[in-house]
This record gives sequence, C-alpha cells and structure tokens, in this order.
Amino acid sequence: MKFYMEKHKILIDSCVWIALYDPNDRQHEKAKDLFAKIENKNNIYVMHYLVLVETLSILKYKKIDVEIINKIRNNIFKSVEIEIINNVSLKLSEKMWGQFELPNKLGLVDVILLDYCLVNKYRLATFDKELDETWSKLSRSK
Repeated sequence: MKFYMEKHKILIDSCVWIALYDPNDRQHEKAKDLFAKIENKNNIYVMHYLVLVETLSILKYKKIDVEIINKIRNNIFKSVEIEIINNVSLKLSEKMWGQFELPNKLGLVDVILLDYCLVNKYRLATFDKELDETWSKLSRSK
C-alpha cells in the first residue's frame, strides 16, 4: 500500500478494521501501524456500509464480546473522523462486473468497493492481497 503526502479519503476494508479491533488477529499490529500512518498524514477514514456489515458480523463470529461490538458500532456512527457511506449500488460498469466474473477470489463486496473508490477517487486500504493487487492495477490504469 502506498500513501501520498496530500490529504486523501481512504476507504478501509473490513479485514483492516477486524485486525484493528481484534487483538488476537495475526495482523493486529499491522493494522495499528496502518492507522497511525493514515492519521499522521491527516487523511479521512471512509467506511462503506457493506464494510461495516462485514466487520461487525465477522467480529461476532470471532466471538468478540458483544459489548465491544456495540461500542465499536456506536463509536463509528458518532465519529467525526470516519465518513460513513450509506448508499449501496449494484450499478457497476461491465468492466467491474468483469472483475467479479474473473476466476479470482474477489467477492461482490470487493468489486463494489473497487468501483466506489475508482469513481470517487478514494484510496483503498486492505490486507487482502488479491484485492490490493487488483486495486493497484485498476487505479494506475484510471
């Protein structure tokens, strides 16, 4: 992942949020470091509604204390540092549907996030190797 000097909106993928909130996650320290880098550059966190759904669901499946999940949910909705994207659209271009239909490990949520970032000129932060590689390729060709 590359971050630039100017202030950007950065859409954070669910795997990063999950690693941040789960101290037992193998990428927990990496998530803390990533958020520190983003904050140091005064960027804006963006959380897509689908990422919020994935994050809270997976944290529940990982048996994170429900009180902690409620605290996370409340903090996210009350935070001025996190922009929540509530509009979910399946109006993807043929190119983006093509990304979903390729024999890869990208899910529909991944493709929606890719499309949203490309259309709105947001950065994408993820620990998902295939999503990150696809993001790098698509963002360079845009």
